Amino acid sequence: MQTAIIYTRVSTDEQAQKGYSLRDQAAKLERYCSDKEIEIVKHFQDDFSAKTFERPEFKKLVEFVKKNRGVINKLIVIKWDRFARNMEAALNMISLLLQYGVTVEAIEQPLDDSIPENYLMKAFYLAAPQVENHRRSLNTISGMRKALKEGRWMGPAPFGFKNDRDENNKPILQRSEKAELVLEAFKLYSTGIYEKEQVRKVLSLKGMYLTKQAFSEMLNNPLYCGKIKVRAYKDEPEEIVLGLQDAIVNEELFEQVQLVCFNRKMVKAKNKKKIEELQLRGSLLCSKCGKNLTGSASKGNGGKYYYYHCQPGCNERYRAEMAHDNFSQWLESLTLKPEIKALYLEIMIDLFKSEGKDRKTEVQQLEKQLTEKKELRIKASIKLVNDEIDKLTFSQLKERLDREVLGLSSRISELREGNNGFLDHCKFGFSVLSNLNSFYQQADLNSKQKLISSIFPEKLSFTGKDYRTSKPSEILNLLFLNQRDLQGVKIKLPIKNDEQSGKVARRGIEPLILP
Repeated sequence: MQTAIIYTRVSTDEQAQKGYSLRDQAAKLERYCSDKEIEIVKHFQDDFSAKTFERPEFKKLVEFVKKNRGVINKLIVIKWDRFARNMEAALNMISLLLQYGVTVEAIEQPLDDSIPENYLMKAFYLAAPQVENHRRSLNTISGMRKALKEGRWMGPAPFGFKNDRDENNKPILQRSEKAELVLEAFKLYSTGIYEKEQVRKVLSLKGMYLTKQAFSEMLNNPLYCGKIKVRAYKDEPEEIVLGLQDAIVNEELFEQVQLVCFNRKMVKAKNKKKIEELQLRGSLLCSKCGKNLTGSASKGNGGKYYYYHCQPGCNERYRAEMAHDNFSQWLESLTLKPEIKALYLEIMIDLFKSEGKDRKTEVQQLEKQLTEKKELRIKASIKLVNDEIDKLTFSQLKERLDREVLGLSSRISELREGNNGFLDHCKFGFSVLSNLNSFYQQADLNSKQKLISSIFPEKLSFTGKDYRTSKPSEILNLLFLNQRDLQGVKIKLPIKNDEQSGKVARRGIEPLILP
């Protein structure tokens, strides 16, 4: 007589939606085994999803099979989707069970494994539930995004709101008894006097139990001013829509809080410690271990000296003054010839002129679209007056059209102003390239660091004498490195199939090959 384990499974959702019953599955399996004279050794049942095999009872099933290797012949289920709803995981598990001499059978979808073509049918049976899961997931996401775009919040109510149902039994948010605490939080923080943590601690004493992150997210959530943020998804951009929930704070107060948040971020960024004597900090790599070089000051001999040095464990260390002098000498060696400058300037002017017709055509198209959007806005107002649409629909439509009109107007202005100062900007840019070192020495710290990052696509490695770069700068290559008669410049072509090869600016500026 053959022996078998019977396995029954049903998730909570499946039991509610499809009427699956563990008792019904067990009865059918027991009757099948009785008819086929198969001895049932053990019965395992789960109430977990079959997307993975991380199910408590199935884990016990596998352990039971391992311990009783050679005793069990079959694992029997009603259908293949009771076994698994993921084809890849199912095939792997079938292969594992076969190693212990156990085959898997589905009594309502029987397959004879001795027929090779039946493997295709088994793959179909195993893939179909996975496709169904994926389709259900996409439908759920689509439905939720549609509801969000209609202004209906989906999910648990955030602090200050409570979940409710409208007259059509659809989900909607209502203000809760904690809404006044939310309003107080916005008012306090909008003054700019208090830090977020101060406000959070004060209000926690009154019943606002939020973590630091949750409190910060609350202050930035447009839900509280009557709007809903619909996040970007695939090719759909992020958008803010008018919500159906009542606002807890007005738009003016919400925008004031956003302004305070923004200003504080800017202040923190400005206060980030920058030292002129360490102007290359953040742009250098250690030539020995490849880590970022940092910098610090050291007192001695009655003065203060600055050094670039590596992280603990590496003894790489250089005087900042020496590193700066070497960098200045390299910039001085880069000279843009007048004929090269004139050539590139002519090329850019010709290119700009050739694109002029395209810009003019684009402006005409955008102006047509702008007129259409403005006409739609007028029509929407007329429909509102004639009671053809309600106020909510009008507000949502007007908000969308206002954004589109603003975007089109901005783009038209950009295209029309494209000609303004173009030649002056080009001349200034070539002037900087012609006097790189002079411009660098006269620039402030921020400008110096921006210039370095624009010249070099990746960080530099300083060996104590020379600088190396792991990636060539296309700008330098085009403007300087092809001038073979430029004094001090040595051209080194990149080695094929070597991503770390680089073109050299001058003797000593070589590609850095990290271990």
